[in-house]
Amino acid sequence: MKKSTYTPGGDAKIISEIAKEHFGDFTGMFEHHGWPERGSDMMRKVQTRVVETYGSVRAFEARFQKEGGAYEQ
Repeated sequence: MKKSTYTPGGDAKIISEIAKEHFGDFTGMFEHHGWPERGSDMMRKVQTRVVETYGSVRAFEARFQKEGGAYEQ
């Protein structure tokens, strides 16, 4: 995997893109993983939950990224 260079807010952008493209939205992502937060609490906890589950935002990105940069559906 090519090492990404994130700009400020880049982690949040990657998480948001994967949530939308793979799970439909944040609610779908939280439901899929069994994470309990809903509503505005999701935004406060999403990065923490991603890191707890995948080890890092980069690992989360790598899990869902196909060759060529597109995210798996």
